[in-house]
Amino acid sequence: MKKTIRTERGFTLLETVVVIGVMMVLMGIAIIQSFGSMESYQVNSAQDVVVSQLRVARQLAITNRRTVQVWIDTSPESDGHYHVKYQVQPAPQTNEVAGPIVSVPMPGTAQFILETGVPDTPMAFGNSAPVFIGNPPVSGGPPIMQFNPTGTFTDNTGTNVIYGTVFIGVPNKMATARAVTIMGGTGRVRAYTYAGGGIGWQE
Repeated sequence: MKKTIRTERGFTLLETVVVIGVMMVLMGIAIIQSFGSMESYQVNSAQDVVVSQLRVARQLAITNRRTVQVWIDTSPESDGHYHVKYQVQPAPQTNEVAGPIVSVPMPGTAQFILETGVPDTPMAFGNSAPVFIGNPPVSGGPPIMQFNPTGTFTDNTGTNVIYGTVFIGVPNKMATARAVTIMGGTGRVRAYTYAGGGIGWQE
């Protein structure tokens, strides 16, 4: 009777090196993609900050029957971040005082920026500056911008309706381009994401 000899065979050095090489390539791709995801996460969060603060300001104006002034930083503050601010104003001809200024920073490296080559939004309010608001829009917007008890978005007169767009992104990263538009007559705030590749802005 013949004896069968079973030999156990392990991995060769070459096979091990190839497996390690493939793992390193996959890890490199994952790291690169995570950087892109982090930037997208930051600009999406920044866009959420702008949209939510504008909507809160409008809702406060309607529910409290007061004007609510809004500020949008065109340059970073001492903490290195861009901020969106609002403040409830006192009723005219009363002894009321203005409410506290609510200031919310945008996260990470996101900033108000107009990426080169990114077109205007479908609202067509213009894209000559990162913060472009007014009637007609101007860079940075008018000195005083406010939501009124009727929900409209105006300058300090309360009757001159203004509108415009706030552009957000990470410098030199077209894929991170985001925009927030404000329709003055209704105070409606809309968010847009730039898809690129001929697709353009998507709401």
